[in-house]
Amino acid sequence: MSENIKRHLAQKRLNVKEFSEIMEFKYTTVLDWVNAKTYPRIDKIELMARYFGVEKSDLVEEYSEVSSTLSEINKISSQLEEPRQKIVLDTASSQLKEQKKENAKVVSIKTEQQKQGIDLADLVDDSKVDWDKWVSFDGKPLTDEVKEAMKKALGKQLEDK
Repeated sequence: MSENIKRHLAQKRLNVKEFSEIMEFKYTTVLDWVNAKTYPRIDKIELMARYFGVEKSDLVEEYSEVSSTLSEINKISSQLEEPRQKIVLDTASSQLKEQKKENAKVVSIKTEQQKQGIDLADLVDDSKVDWDKWVSFDGKPLTDEVKEAMKKALGKQLEDK
C-alpha cells in the first residue's frame, strides 16, 4: 500500500506534506502510511482513491504494470460513448487475433521439430537440420552466432556421453 501511495503522489507531483494538507489528513498519519508503519482505514482509502481517480484496489493491491494498463483501458473506455467503445473493442480483438497468429507460428515450428524426431546427433549435422526453421524464444530467427554456439554445446554434450 505504501508503494502505491508513493507512486500516485509522484504522478501528481506531490509530497506527503502537500498531500496531507489537500486531503486534510494529519501529516504524521500520512507519513506513517507512506513508510508502511500503519495502514489507513477504509474511509481514508476511499477518499484517496477518489482523489487519485483510481479504484480502491489500485491502492490496496500489489501494483502490476499489466493490471495498471488494463485498469487504465477500462477507465478510459468506460467514459467513451458506445460507438467509440466499439472501436476500442474492435482494435483489441484485432490485436488479439494478430497475437494468436504470431504465437501459432512459433507453436507450429516447435510441433514440426517434434514430429521430425530430431536426435541430438542430428543437430550437429547441418545436412540433417534446417536451422532456418528454428527460432529463438521471442519467435525471431536464430543468428549464425547462436546456431554455431548451439552446435558446439550439443557437440560437447554428445562427446561427454
